[in-house]
Amino acid sequence: MKNFFLTLHMISMCLVVGTLFLQSLTVVFRLRLKKQEEVEGAKNIQKRIHKFIYYPILGVTIISGMVLAMKTHVFSESNWIFPKLGLLLILIILGVLNGKQIQTDVLPKKYAMMVHIAIFLIAAGMVYLATIKPF
Repeated sequence: MKNFFLTLHMISMCLVVGTLFLQSLTVVFRLRLKKQEEVEGAKNIQKRIHKFIYYPILGVTIISGMVLAMKTHVFSESNWIFPKLGLLLILIILGVLNGKQIQTDVLPKKYAMMVHIAIFLIAAGMVYLATIKPF
């Protein structure tokens, strides 16, 4: 059963990060569109992906991660999980910020362009912590 939840967690985590990364890139691409109907079409697609793909997959990732953590007793045996949870919280905040950016352009263009860089770095840090377990 542990292998099932580990596989589910890894696949859903990849989907969450990939969806979030591509969503932030499409926000940047949308900022470059000139015609209003193209902007509205892109915004509608982004809203649907964020609402119907990102949030459900995020829920699967969090639930499978909690089940996996309870099955492996990681909270009582390891300290690496706490920085990973902190990075997860930042990633969730970036996801919410990305959703707000899709609804209304709350970030200036230069900051909207940097969100996907932060998503990549935080995801890399989470993978590093989970695989290397440095402490």
